[in-house]
Amino acid sequence: MKQKIDVVGAAFIRDGKIFAARRSYGSEYVIHKYEFVGGKIEGKESGQSALARECCEELDLDIEVLRPLGCAEFEYPDKVVRITVYLCKMLSAFTVKEHEECRWIPLSELNEEQWAPADRGILRDIVLRFSPTYSLVTGATGGIGGAFCHAIAARGKNLFLTGRSQQKLQALKEELLGRYPDIRVEYFACDLTDERSRAQLFAAAAGYSFEMLVNVAGADIQKAFLEYDEGKIIFQTRVLFEGAVSLTRFCLNNRAPALKIINISSVSGLYPMPYFAIYSALKGALTSFSVALASELKGKNVTVTAVLPGAVCTRPDVVEYIKTQGVWGKIAAKSPQFVAEHSLRAAERGRVKYIPGLANKLMRIFTALIPQRIKLRFIANRWSKTKKDAF
Repeated sequence: MKQKIDVVGAAFIRDGKIFAARRSYGSEYVIHKYEFVGGKIEGKESGQSALARECCEELDLDIEVLRPLGCAEFEYPDKVVRITVYLCKMLSAFTVKEHEECRWIPLSELNEEQWAPADRGILRDIVLRFSPTYSLVTGATGGIGGAFCHAIAARGKNLFLTGRSQQKLQALKEELLGRYPDIRVEYFACDLTDERSRAQLFAAAAGYSFEMLVNVAGADIQKAFLEYDEGKIIFQTRVLFEGAVSLTRFCLNNRAPALKIINISSVSGLYPMPYFAIYSALKGALTSFSVALASELKGKNVTVTAVLPGAVCTRPDVVEYIKTQGVWGKIAAKSPQFVAEHSLRAAERGRVKYIPGLANKLMRIFTALIPQRIKLRFIANRWSKTKKDAF
């Protein structure tokens, strides 16, 4: 009976490339072949600890093990190798010590015949999963987020979805694949207000290359400031601004050759709004961040578009609220599909700031002429009569 050996391998993937180490010793089946850095599990080691030890021994490399990518079993003439490959992150520089060479190879240029036979099955899965580029959508299961998902999928682009509900994300994935069977859809449930949950999302999305980020997730809480408690202040600040900024940094560090960022702000952020003070201030900050970042990244194949919609007919309670605004609400309000489609077109044209809908554009022009004290008085009188505390 052939000996069975359990081994582990590290897959380092970035910028659409995979790290490959060419063997300088071994049997005729593996010598001069590329492989995942790694080796045998010794004693009672876990796969992760064995991998960290092997990378240190072979490359003087410190790593972070992110998640398993797959397992395979291959039978050589003299043994059976069972390999588990983990997606890993390099935490230090490396030194070539035991291999003939180490290099980054574009996934599109991989030749599996140049790799050790035991690695080839998992290698195929890696190429299939990580070669395509993806569009990451936050708040994907909401009204606007879902509309963006469908509009992006209709363009034949792959999606990476995030939202708070695992169940809703799975249902959305099935819906999208039912209508657009030729795309790939990945998802990971995440609470964007929790940095630990975001770290888990980043680990789950590591290795993918993103050509678009759409920051939709939000919380349209509307009430007097003194009615907030500390938890609600932190919650709204994090979901409306901190989460978007954090996701932006992640996608910039994991971008495809070109990246489009769409941040869903609001016309409410154009000026201070009593009784909507936190929301309008944070949306204004998101717009300012987007415009500044667009300038900072100009000429680097990255575009940033701040979208400033007015009322959007999403949930039933929102639709009922829009009805209370009379004729103006009927004229100015837009559907999620309208906002998504026109926002994508604006991003494709490289717009930095975009207000969907003619009525909302005209409102922006006319209100700019009104003294701020008058606007504040009008807004305070109107918004003090309503309250909304839902997410």
